[in-house]
Amino acid sequence: MYIENREETGSDIIIYQCVGPNCKKKKGKLLENYIKKYRLQDKIKTDVMGCTDRCNAAPILHLHPDDIWFSERDLGTVFKKHILNK
Repeated sequence: MYIENREETGSDIIIYQCVGPNCKKKKGKLLENYIKKYRLQDKIKTDVMGCTDRCNAAPILHLHPDDIWFSERDLGTVFKKHILNK
């Protein structure tokens, strides 16, 4: 399921998580932990997406609306540069 616009979420930030077979195997709880750690439950929405064919960097995430694709291992950097500084 994809959310079509920001009005449906009440949030400007959506992070999509790939649920393809390779990402699903490697998926950790890092995203959930970061959202809780920085108390962003009301500011960041999460959703799933199908396989993105970026399996070599699994698990893959996509930050919307900034259109940034990244691996879960880069989550800390993405949070600092694109979420916490807004």
